[in-house]
Amino acid sequence: MLRRRRLPNGDLGELEKVGTIPTAKEQIESLGEQLAKEKVKSIQKDILINNLGSQLTQLKLDMISMKVGGE
Repeated sequence: MLRRRRLPNGDLGELEKVGTIPTAKEQIESLGEQLAKEKVKSIQKDILINNLGSQLTQLKLDMISMKVGGE
């Protein structure tokens, strides 16, 4: 993208480049990276949920065994 900067005297200066528009290939690569990061986050969440579920199940089994052993 090009723009003209306003000079101190009020005139418009020369055209200058202000960033670029990513190509389709760059956009696809960027989206691919974002998708990969989101997949990793999702996998990490699934692992955490499974671990918490396992811990909860173990606690329930421990409580059951304490009740049976305490009778």
